[in-house]
Amino acid sequence: MNIRVSDLLPHHLDGFESHLREGHPAFSRTPYARIADVVWILRRLGEKDQGLSPSILRRLSYTSTGPVGSYTPRDAYSPHLVEQLRTAARSDVDNAVRRLTLDGPALLARGQDPRIAGWDSDPNVLWEISRTHGTFTRTQLADLVGTALANAHTPGRLAPLVYPTSRDVFALLLLFCLESGMEVEAARELTADCLKNPNRGYVQVEYLKRRRHGQEWNTIRVRDGSSNSPGGLLRLALRLTAPVREATDSPALWQFRTKDGILSAGLSAGAASSAARSFVSTHRLTDAGKPFDLRLSRLRKTHKAAVYKVTGGRMSAFVQGHSPDVAAAHYADIPSLRALHEQAVADGLQDALTDAQTPAILTPEEEERLTQQPADAVELLGIPAEQLPPLLSGESDLWLSSCRSFFDSPFGVKGKPCPVSFFACLGCSNAVITRRKLPAILAFLNHIETERAKTPAAEWEARFGNAHQQILQLIIPRFSQRDVLDARAIAESSERLLFLPHNLLGGH
Repeated sequence: MNIRVSDLLPHHLDGFESHLREGHPAFSRTPYARIADVVWILRRLGEKDQGLSPSILRRLSYTSTGPVGSYTPRDAYSPHLVEQLRTAARSDVDNAVRRLTLDGPALLARGQDPRIAGWDSDPNVLWEISRTHGTFTRTQLADLVGTALANAHTPGRLAPLVYPTSRDVFALLLLFCLESGMEVEAARELTADCLKNPNRGYVQVEYLKRRRHGQEWNTIRVRDGSSNSPGGLLRLALRLTAPVREATDSPALWQFRTKDGILSAGLSAGAASSAARSFVSTHRLTDAGKPFDLRLSRLRKTHKAAVYKVTGGRMSAFVQGHSPDVAAAHYADIPSLRALHEQAVADGLQDALTDAQTPAILTPEEEERLTQQPADAVELLGIPAEQLPPLLSGESDLWLSSCRSFFDSPFGVKGKPCPVSFFACLGCSNAVITRRKLPAILAFLNHIETERAKTPAAEWEARFGNAHQQILQLIIPRFSQRDVLDARAIAESSERLLFLPHNLLGGH
C-alpha cells in the first residue's frame, strides 16, 4: 500500500513506534531515537506546509507515546577512571612526540638510497619509506631483497618512526575530548585549519556538528599553549600528522598510516571504536576489576561533570594585580655614596635590580598547588588570592608571559600601558611564566637565534642578548624535559601561535 505524506494519521506513527519497540529490548533507546528522527522530519515538512493533516500536526507536538526513561542514562566516568585514561593517553602522546620528532628524524637523517647503499640497514629502508610517503610495504621489500631481510627491516616496524599510527592519533583525540568537552563525532571531523583567532592563551576551534541542522558550523573557545590544553593538543596533532597530510593532500586532522602501509585520511567511527578497544587492552585499564568499557560518547559528559564541580573565579573578569616592586627603578638613579658605603650600596642595587628583572616562573606542580590552594599565591607570587584567577586562566596573558599589571610597569609610569617591547617581559618582575607560554617562548627563541646569523654581533646582543640568556638559563631549566619537548613540537607546528607584527621585533 502506498501512503502519501498527506495521508499520514497519528495511528500510523504510533503503530510504527510499537513495531520498533517489539523488536528491541525494553532497555534499548533505539526505538525512541528512530521515532524522534521521523517526528523531526515531519515537523520540518509541517513548517513548509506540505499538506499534513491537522490530526498528525497535533500528534507531532510530542515525540513518543512510550517510555523514554527505561534505558540507562549515559553517565560521566569517575575521577579514578578519568585519571587512568589521562595517564595512559599522555604516555602514548609522549612516546609519539619523542618518536616522531626526535628518534625517527635522527634515524632518517642517516639514511641513503638503498639501491646504492644497500637494503640491509634500518636508516636506508626508512629513507625509502619516506620517499614513497609511507606506502612502502613488507611485501614490496621482500620482492626486492627476500624474506629474511624484509623480516629484519620490516616497514611495519620502521614507518611509525616518521608517520603517526592510529594509536597516536587516538590518544591525542581522547585527551582533546576530555579537555575540551567537544562531542567525539565533531572532534573526529576536525580539519587542519580548525584553529582560529589565537589570543591571550585561548584559541577558537571551528568544528562541524552535523546534528545541529541549519547551524552545522560552530566554534568553541578553548585554552591554548601547553601540551595539556585543548589548543596545544591540536597543535601537537598538526605537527605529528603533517607528513601524512602532505602525502594525502587531505585537510582532515586525524590522519595516520595503517600497519598495511595505507595512509588513512581521517579517523572513522569504526576506527575510533577499534582504537578504543585496543587502547584499553594495551594499557590494561580496569573498572572495579573488570576491563574498562570505554565509550567515547561519555567523554563529553565526563568533561561537563568536571567543569560543573569546579569553583568559580578562574574565568572571571580581568582583575589588576598588585603594585609591583619598583625598588630597582628607584635605586638605579641614586648617586654614589661615600666610599665607605659604596660597595654595600652597589650590592643592594644589584640585588634589587635582579629581583625586579626576574619574572615569576610557575612549574606545573606550582600551578596545580595554586589551583588547589589559592591562598599560597602570597607565598609563590606575592599577590593575594583574589588576584590569582586571571594569571592561571590566561586572561592576563601577553605573548610570552602573563602580566600582573600591564598598567603598572616597572619600566613606565603608573596608570600608563607598559612602554617596552613584548620580549622585555622576560626581564620583568610583573611577568608570570607558566607551561602554557613555553611554545611561544621557544618559537621566539627560534626567531632570535635565526636573527643571530644575519645581525652584527653587537646589535644582536643589544636587542636579544638578555632575552636569550633568560630563556636558556632561567626559564627552560625550570620545566621538565617532557614539557620542553612537547612545547617545541607545538612551536614547530605549521599553525602559527600568534600573529607577531614585524615592528615589535625591532625594539622598544
